[in-house]
Amino acid sequence: MESHKNIAKAAGIIALATIFCRIAGLGREVITANFFGTALVYDAFLIAFMIPNFLRGLFAEGALSTAFIPVFTGYVTTEKKEETEKIASIAFTLSLLATLSLVILVILGIFISSRFFHFSAKVVLILNLLKVTLPYLILISLAAVVMGILNSYQHFVTPAFAPIMLDLCWIGAIFFLCPLFGESLEKRIFGLATGVLIGGLGQFLIQLPALKRRNLRIRFNFNFRHPAIRRMVILLAPSVIGVAVTPINILVDSFLAIKLGPGMVSSLWYANRLMQLPLGIFGVAMATATLPTLSGYFAKSEIGKLKGTLSFAIRNTLFIIIPSSVGLILLRRPIISLFFQRGLFNTLSAENTAFALLFYALGLFAYAASIIVVRGFYSIQDTKTPVKVGLFSILANVIFDLILMVPLKQGGIALSTALVGMANLAILSFILAKRLKGLDGKKIFSSFLQTVFISGLMGILVWFSLFFCRRAAMPVLNSRFALVFIPAIIGIVSYLLFSHLRGREEIRSLRA
Repeated sequence: MESHKNIAKAAGIIALATIFCRIAGLGREVITANFFGTALVYDAFLIAFMIPNFLRGLFAEGALSTAFIPVFTGYVTTEKKEETEKIASIAFTLSLLATLSLVILVILGIFISSRFFHFSAKVVLILNLLKVTLPYLILISLAAVVMGILNSYQHFVTPAFAPIMLDLCWIGAIFFLCPLFGESLEKRIFGLATGVLIGGLGQFLIQLPALKRRNLRIRFNFNFRHPAIRRMVILLAPSVIGVAVTPINILVDSFLAIKLGPGMVSSLWYANRLMQLPLGIFGVAMATATLPTLSGYFAKSEIGKLKGTLSFAIRNTLFIIIPSSVGLILLRRPIISLFFQRGLFNTLSAENTAFALLFYALGLFAYAASIIVVRGFYSIQDTKTPVKVGLFSILANVIFDLILMVPLKQGGIALSTALVGMANLAILSFILAKRLKGLDGKKIFSSFLQTVFISGLMGILVWFSLFFCRRAAMPVLNSRFALVFIPAIIGIVSYLLFSHLRGREEIRSLRA
């Protein structure tokens, strides 16, 4: 189908842009690990950074985009430009007012509570950092509105490149701002928090030229009673809860990890960042490219094409994600050693991070596929079902965390995340298949089994190549670089070769 080629091409563009962003993000984590390691100060910063990120999930890419894009795409498909421009302006105004009000209320709350309650030094540091990082929410929410507008017009490149601004500003802050704040880590961390704020502004500004090239003028518009906005709010209400699930789980994981000792929050963070590499490059890219098409099919009542597109997106996502999971599991220690183990990031930091990554990687396929399935619900403007399943996952995550963190520590928290992801995928897929009267389940499951089998063969070759490199007499073969890239190249080539020999349909999509 032509739409499948368009989605594959759009996903490829997004993936390519995301690769650059993820490389920049990886570079940022490498540099951060060198300067801050897994110190308690960095644990505090991560929590102060996660809170606006959690709120961003409610007001920005998550809830706003999932409520905005399906409705806005319908208007783009059926209405004149003047009407769509008006809706975009109202959504922009509403996002600005909502996030600005929230930030002001939270900062006031911090000031008032600090006057009446005595907090520990760790909590005081988190609250002080939060005063700096919280306005990031306003800027990233406005950037998300612009992203939603551009994606609805099938423009994906600029929004996909926008996150690199945060990485560049983060890195710049470490080298240029942090030294200005003082000599100690406790003082320099505020330079990093300021860099986050500048990065949010950059993500917004970089998208404005693309908006201007389409002659889309965004003005302040307070007509919040517009039918499209009312429809968005109806979709947004349950979506707020649904999109909040993952950030809530991450916050719960982080607060519990603090109880395990210094550096555990940072270990989970670094491991999660590595897991997010393939998830962001392939899973999110495919989901971002698919949602406008799915929404368009629903607007035109072409349910058969909608189901076919969902099946296509799920199969192609798993085709990439499953071997990526195998690679992360087998090469986790060499990868962490290569990228992070220097400066304040010592051997213990590497071991703790590798242990968490092992369990995170087990659930990677489930989270990648769930992103696509959830987009299926959003495209048919059903935001309630993901909410109900999400509420279950919050409870399940807390229970699994409390049980598994006792014997496995940070590994137990990561395993809890993986198990919850698998449960979510199973429940959501079952419900969506019933809702759409089928989801091409046999084809998806057959493709899944073939992918697992071929990934297993690839994994054997990766393991043997890693074993050989570690015991090679030549230093060039057992260097940090070689221990990662020689097995990785062997894995990629063998996986593509085995897939070609099996005549996998997904290979043709990659070529497209």
